[in-house]
Amino acid sequence: MEEYKRFTISLPQELYEEFEKYRKKLNISRSDAIRKAMNAYLIQEETSLPSGGDVVGCITMVTSHEHFELTHEHEHQHQHDISEKEDDMSDNKQVHSHEYQSKPIYANVQQTDLILINDIQHHYTDIIISTMHVHLQFEKCMEIIAVSGSIERVNKLKEELQRLKSVISIGYFTVDKE
Repeated sequence: MEEYKRFTISLPQELYEEFEKYRKKLNISRSDAIRKAMNAYLIQEETSLPSGGDVVGCITMVTSHEHFELTHEHEHQHQHDISEKEDDMSDNKQVHSHEYQSKPIYANVQQTDLILINDIQHHYTDIIISTMHVHLQFEKCMEIIAVSGSIERVNKLKEELQRLKSVISIGYFTVDKE
């Protein structure tokens, strides 16, 4: 009989609720759903890695994004207004009205990660062909990074990006460049 290990995980409320809705739709236990997710992740990581040499592919990341909030001391310098867009758009996107200028700002983890994503990419210009930043929701973005080069460098880039706290999920696809 197979031996099982028990562990506890902590999730943001929204992720937990999405997971529960999906799990109930499949009519499976939490343990089974977690096992399936872990196996799918491990299989993806194993089978997406060509056996050395040069590859071409993409890394996609979905990241959480928090907007800068001003403290009372900055309010006189910067007007911050969030309003609902009232045109014919049906999804009511939030719009910022800012007076943008460079100045010292204290950043939270997600904002710091945006700076780190940019910095990490600058260390991999030898393999990054192109990037695209897509705004999915007011507080969620997707980054698509096209890569070409040694599998070792591509893997290292993916691993460095994957370590960031604001990365909700990361997708990875490579094929031999031959």
